[in-house]
Amino acid sequence: MHQMKAISNKQKGIHKELKKVYKEIAEEREHKCTGCGRYDVPLSHSHLISRSRRRDLITDKRNITYHCLTFGSRVGCHSIWESKNKDILLDYFDNMATIKELDKQYYNIIKQDADFS
Repeated sequence: MHQMKAISNKQKGIHKELKKVYKEIAEEREHKCTGCGRYDVPLSHSHLISRSRRRDLITDKRNITYHCLTFGSRVGCHSIWESKNKDILLDYFDNMATIKELDKQYYNIIKQDADFS
């Protein structure tokens, strides 16, 4: 029989806080993709700075936006944000300003990657 890995109390707390933050975002923001401006697409909560890079920013609303998901043959903005071509998104400059404020080192890494691609 396959056993599920136990979730730590710390992780449970993060999940609970994140759920609360997602609810607040839903109440405060327009339900549209900030990357392409569309309303008629499935949305996800997209972390500008990945959860694995900055665990301390997982529940920081400044680090979360709505990006559309890949649907059918259409590549979603969530996937584009995680690629090297993120500068084609409508929210690129706003996102980069936020990243610069939250994590200057990561901002410089993204800028360097963009300059060499």
